Amino acid sequence: MRRVKSIYRIPYSQDMTDFRDFFSKNAENYSKSNSHKTGSDLHELIERLNPGKEQTAIDLAAGTGFTSIALSKRVARVVAYDGTEEMLDEARKISVKEGVSNIDFVLGNVESIPFPDSSFDIATCRRAAHHFTDKAKFLGEVYRILKPGGKIGITDMTRPGTDDLDFFNELEKIRDTSHASAESASEWKSLVTKAGFSLLEVVEMDEEFPLEKWLYPVKPDTPQGQKAYEVMAKASKDTLRRAKIDIEKRILTKGRIVLIASKP
Repeated sequence: MRRVKSIYRIPYSQDMTDFRDFFSKNAENYSKSNSHKTGSDLHELIERLNPGKEQTAIDLAAGTGFTSIALSKRVARVVAYDGTEEMLDEARKISVKEGVSNIDFVLGNVESIPFPDSSFDIATCRRAAHHFTDKAKFLGEVYRILKPGGKIGITDMTRPGTDDLDFFNELEKIRDTSHASAESASEWKSLVTKAGFSLLEVVEMDEEFPLEKWLYPVKPDTPQGQKAYEVMAKASKDTLRRAKIDIEKRILTKGRIVLIASKP
């Protein structure tokens, strides 16, 4: 069994502590998440990147490795790169079960990636960028490590463009203290082009979640779950509508983006 390579240690700050605490405690729960394993955004991401069997890829903030494993079946080699050892441990276990042997597991920080310039043909980041405090720095690092002509594929939750009060992000920070900010689709397009990439494809989709499912892996009876319900109960109908929350039906509509871009 391949050991996790710890070639870069993350500088320890309060922001980093939050995400490591949350994901170390919930790594096993994420490994059991069908949404992360089979969500339609994963299929869209892989198919639109159209990986080649001679290519190398890096999956940034790889988590429990579902995207890394999907990539590994289409490319020569994948680096599963994440900031939490427990998440990488789960990713390694799942890859063994899947019979995958062309993944290297590397511990590190997405804002300082320890690989040379022009190392990879493909970089992915799925359902993780809302945890990054400096997305511009992250994108700059991805640009650096991609080969000319290389592609970046990002999928992430998006905040509704109608959410003027940023209520969606307020709720996410209550649910998960490591949440930094979900950007709107237009904000993502701007960030990626400012980093020097050329946009190739952008797909926007919505997914309805019962509130209990949205909270997962946080349980409704925890302090975080109770606080989230209290905040929603006190919000005005207009605020909830703009954030795409139907409190009567107990449904939250979460937007997602699948964005593909290339390095010139």
